[in-house]
Amino acid sequence: MALLELTDIEFNYSDRELYKSASLKLNVGEHAVLVGANGVGKSTLLSLAVGDLRPDKGKVSWEPHVTYSYLDQQLKVKQDMPLEQYLYGVYEELFQKERRMEELYEEAALGNDGYEKLLDKAMKIGDYLNENGFYALQEKVGRLSDGLGLGKEKLRQPLHELSSGEREKAYLCKMLLEEHDVLLMDEPTNFLDQFQVAWLENYLNSYPKAFLVVSHDEAFLEKIAQVVFCLENGVITRYKGTFGEYLLQHELDKEQYKKNYEAQQRYIKKEEQFIAAHIVRATSAKAAKSHRARLAHLEVMDAPSKDEGNVHFNFPFTKDVGQKPLEVNELVIGYDKPLLSPISFLLKKGEKIAILGQNGVGKSTFIKTILGQIPSLGGSYKWLDGIELNYYGQDEKIDLEMSPFDYIHNIYPNLTNTEVRTLLGAVGVKKELALRKMKELSGGEMTKARLAVMTRKKSNFLVFDEPTNHLDQKAKDALFEAIENYPGAVIIVSHEKDFYDGLVDYELKF
Repeated sequence: MALLELTDIEFNYSDRELYKSASLKLNVGEHAVLVGANGVGKSTLLSLAVGDLRPDKGKVSWEPHVTYSYLDQQLKVKQDMPLEQYLYGVYEELFQKERRMEELYEEAALGNDGYEKLLDKAMKIGDYLNENGFYALQEKVGRLSDGLGLGKEKLRQPLHELSSGEREKAYLCKMLLEEHDVLLMDEPTNFLDQFQVAWLENYLNSYPKAFLVVSHDEAFLEKIAQVVFCLENGVITRYKGTFGEYLLQHELDKEQYKKNYEAQQRYIKKEEQFIAAHIVRATSAKAAKSHRARLAHLEVMDAPSKDEGNVHFNFPFTKDVGQKPLEVNELVIGYDKPLLSPISFLLKKGEKIAILGQNGVGKSTFIKTILGQIPSLGGSYKWLDGIELNYYGQDEKIDLEMSPFDYIHNIYPNLTNTEVRTLLGAVGVKKELALRKMKELSGGEMTKARLAVMTRKKSNFLVFDEPTNHLDQKAKDALFEAIENYPGAVIIVSHEKDFYDGLVDYELKF
């Protein structure tokens, strides 16, 4: 039985056609993933499924009484409530029943007539609470929040005091606590470290209900997928099996489609040549017309999809300035109080390091401290004279009404229109995408636009704070190559071991 069915969906952003009669069916208990290159419409498809957007054509159908939870890339939640209140809000109905039970017991304690009926009602509510796991909620919430790296001390903090990664994990935790019939998740691993990703893999594999996950983390997809939906050329193809099995079959399907297309093109050319040669001859005009009628009814195959376009990053290097570009000595980071023990290390010429640690431990705070964006609480850090930094931060605030073209032009006003388009095109933001509002782009396309800014700036030291969030594998590979070829020193904050492993000289764990 299909819990969710999208039938012959068509949807356009301005003049950009995302889908051509795309269809998808998610059945009871299926563990499915939705894959495709940046910008093909994966996040938009989830928005259509939950009704945030309406298709231009086609139908979205949910089985009656099916419940779902939706984890958006840009979820908006009130930020002033404590995390504990936010998570326990899932069980508000049970807490209301508990309050009613206590009221009934208090009324019965007065000894008035009818107290036995009051006691009976209270006991029935107690039985209901017990059957629905009310008295194990604390253990349940604690197990999920701990698994996602949200310790007890975080539960008392308002959401706005948490780091961006911790808030994302809070949203994910609440979604899992709801235990709805269908989980719809858009990039759930973006802010998880490798241990939390492993925890989520185990949780999803044991989840008895259905889910549909959008992710570019191929190692994660390989662990959780039983069904793969591939969105390509505006249509959705369903593959049964693991992500690895999908990759193999997808390549075979593409090769077979190419052969069929080429065979059909040869047939069409041959028929057109016959028609052209015989349509004017009295003796064979009838046959030519017959061939033309047959050709007119032929369902012509679309040309095989071309490569999505090269993605190329290059970070211009200036010159070496010495053997010790960065020295950190007993540095204490934090805001009101220290987040970590004092940090000391020496980064040498040309070295590349990865900074690892759980969300909220202080990785981004460390980066902002050595960049001078926030003051240290003690110790010191020293950049070598002549260091020219090029920095990618994960929390940059972008005007979503602005286009990538305007975004680049505001930063580099002296560039010509052609130069701006060339800069964006090199990183995969091509043609009309450059003029589309940021809010209409995928997370990967926005990330590419931000990285494009860095490809114009000369430097001898790169700093990246979670640069791979939302990027597809092709873009990750291009970024890996650019950093690998960069002759200067590099600091990378990343939760993706598959990305930094083999790239860095050593890891610094916070």
